[in-house]
Amino acid sequence: MRPTGVSYDAADDLFIADTARNQVFEVSVGGAISIVAGNGTQGFAGDGGPAAAAQLNAPMSVAVAADGTLYIADTGNQRIRVVQNGNITTFAGTGIGGFTGDGGPATAAALNHPVALALDATGALFVCDQGNERVRRISAGQIATIAGDGVQGFAGDGGAAISAELNDPSGVAVSSDGRIFIADTNNQRVRVIGTNGIVSTFAGTGVAGISGDGGPASAAQLSRPTGLAVDTANDLFISDENNHRLRRVASDGTITTVTGSGRQGPTADGAPALTSTQNQPVGAAVSTFGWPIIADIANHSVQILFVDGRLYLPAGLSTRTTILTATAPNAVYGTAQSTISIAGNPATPAGFVRISDSGTPLGSASLNQGNATIALPYLGAGTHTLTATYAGDGLHPSASGTTSIAVSPAPVTATAAGATMSYGAPIPSLTGTITGVLPQDESNVAVAFATAAPLLAPVGSYPISATLSGIASTNYTVSSSANSGTLTIVPAATIATIAPPPVAYATLPLQMSARVVSTTSGTPTGTVQFLDSGNVIATASLVNGSASAIELNPSSGNHSLSVSYSGDTNFRACTSAKVIQAVSVLPDFTVGIAGNSQQTVIAGSSATFGLTVGSQGAPFTGAVTLSANGLPAGATVSFSPPAVVPGASTADVTMTVATPATTALNTTRRPELALATVAAVFLLMLRSRRGLPRLLGVLAIAGLFGLAGCGARTASESVLPVRTFAIQVQATGTNLAGNVVVHTISVTLGVE
Repeated sequence: MRPTGVSYDAADDLFIADTARNQVFEVSVGGAISIVAGNGTQGFAGDGGPAAAAQLNAPMSVAVAADGTLYIADTGNQRIRVVQNGNITTFAGTGIGGFTGDGGPATAAALNHPVALALDATGALFVCDQGNERVRRISAGQIATIAGDGVQGFAGDGGAAISAELNDPSGVAVSSDGRIFIADTNNQRVRVIGTNGIVSTFAGTGVAGISGDGGPASAAQLSRPTGLAVDTANDLFISDENNHRLRRVASDGTITTVTGSGRQGPTADGAPALTSTQNQPVGAAVSTFGWPIIADIANHSVQILFVDGRLYLPAGLSTRTTILTATAPNAVYGTAQSTISIAGNPATPAGFVRISDSGTPLGSASLNQGNATIALPYLGAGTHTLTATYAGDGLHPSASGTTSIAVSPAPVTATAAGATMSYGAPIPSLTGTITGVLPQDESNVAVAFATAAPLLAPVGSYPISATLSGIASTNYTVSSSANSGTLTIVPAATIATIAPPPVAYATLPLQMSARVVSTTSGTPTGTVQFLDSGNVIATASLVNGSASAIELNPSSGNHSLSVSYSGDTNFRACTSAKVIQAVSVLPDFTVGIAGNSQQTVIAGSSATFGLTVGSQGAPFTGAVTLSANGLPAGATVSFSPPAVVPGASTADVTMTVATPATTALNTTRRPELALATVAAVFLLMLRSRRGLPRLLGVLAIAGLFGLAGCGARTASESVLPVRTFAIQVQATGTNLAGNVVVHTISVTLGVE
């Protein structure tokens, strides 16, 4: 064995990095030894498989997280390996020595001779990357340098740790207050990084030697400080390798030697710590009992500093035994106890003892001067063979012993407290009291009160019964007292809501729906009244908790609507919150003129008028058609488009009035007389056989006289007079109530 690194887990099992054997061993608190990583062959192999079958290369340090995860400084492989659930993988390092990767994944970073590990309270891992003269931190899989600029030397005290120079850093430890200690080995110092990231010298003058015990650590001499460990009091332990000592710096800064006389040599099991010889102690750790342990590399051993001031091999590496004696006198149930005594070498063992009954744990206690008394409240009536077990303390191996005990039973009486619940609610937690349970067993016996009332039991009263539970319940016989309470079920509260339509209009039926629900479960029955401003407008029966009603002819304006539930056997009455429903006037439309309302055109041409149709009050969704009357004789009218739906906006319509080419409105009386004469002659001529020639002659004469008459107009008589017409435009639509709505406008048309 060539131990270089030691670490304890939360159970006080000891893990040892054996550089020579290329393995990591676990020595349990009870003294069992097992290989947890490494098959003994130097090399690199096994990632993804069982850790015990993998190859390691000169592992120099170990650290164990609170959850049992084991980290190994696989120094010769330039990696940090991790063991979880028995399998091993690479946690950091590419396997090629160098310095890369800060700020990225630790598995992609290059390390150079990683030699020491430590964990802080958050689970972050600290690595002494010795060949890179740095200390690096790995958290959430990311790696970064926290100390050292990569230059071998001594510099930087009082400044940022990442700018400082280190010289062969070989150890690292983290205190509970967040300080990080670094064994700056070839600088003969221990440096410390404060929570502000500033580095300073904590111990050592920088000159190799042995001096300073009893004084400030910063004024003491060290000689190749390597392994570091911090206890629960934040005392720092330093493996002072070339001084062959383990030294301690107390929380007040005073340094003392706790093991080693300074002489180099082997150490016998049980040797006084301060007069012992050691041989290059390089690793340190502290158990939960507060006992320091050192890895004495050249002596090929690890040694625990016990409270008696002597050094001992851990349990499993020695031939020590532990003797356990257990007794348990017969007793009435609830008063039984067991007394356990532990005897061992050296001195008195520490740790815990446990009592079990056929494998069932009954209790445990801490040893006090090697003795413990355990109350036994869980034993049932009858005879029991008990087993007492001592787990060990890392120095004293585990042990066990047996004893027998006879236990008598005890009776109890239960009284249930009355309870009240609403119909449909879950059965409440029923409570009560037990009389006769022994005080020391109150937390191990529980009474459960229950009722025979089924789910959705009707309103009424129901009895409550009691049963026992808990690990000691089989040791009691329970009966209910005569004055036990009952469960009373009362009507449940309800919530009513009313839902009017999203849009309502005056004179149109107002459809309303109501919903009544239980605040527990079940469905209310009965009737509801619909109210408008407090006045009942309808009554309806609930069907599956719902009802509906119609207010036939609501007026326009805001209506305060609500619903009132009458209640039934299992449900209480209630009234909904008021809902303000706006009832709007029925949507209407308007018709208007866009542009000029008066136009004059020459007979035979067309006049165009721009019209608009818009909504009034609310969007008008019916079709509006247009027509016109009052037109000139022979005139026609058309609309484009012929019908519109204004909706929420305004629609444009073009009205075109086409006038005839000639009208009787603009002729004089002379042409009228000539035409009348011609007509009379025409009729006379038709009576004779020679009518046609005569007719032609008459027409010629009439034409001469008639045309002469037209051509003889004066200038004033040739200007055609202008006639005006009031044209009424009628817009017709059907509203939401199915009523025909008509609106009219007028335009003026002049024709000349």
